[in-house]
Amino acid sequence: MSTRTRPGRRPGTGPPAASTPAPSRTSEPQLDPAAERLAYSVDEAARLTGLSRDLLYDQMRIGNLAYRKVGRRRLITRQHLEQFLAITPSTDPPGGIMAGTHRMGPDAP
Repeated sequence: MSTRTRPGRRPGTGPPAASTPAPSRTSEPQLDPAAERLAYSVDEAARLTGLSRDLLYDQMRIGNLAYRKVGRRRLITRQHLEQFLAITPSTDPPGGIMAGTHRMGPDAP
């Protein structure tokens, strides 16, 4: 079995391979592109937070997680997620669901 080559060329020599530049390596970690968006679908918010879709839907239903309705879609903004996860202070007055503590023991009310 013989290989055919063009006249004047040796097998295995062809045009130089296109070199692709190596990705620059910085000391900063690469962020997920979705992490920099202004709003997320429920699935994306679940992936970003590590919480389940069902939990997020339940929290939206009872009013603990705010969202925007656009057509039939529910969009959760970055600010909504931050407030829900208590990353930034909430503008709600004190006495929300996290304000009280549950005490157990003989002196509990």
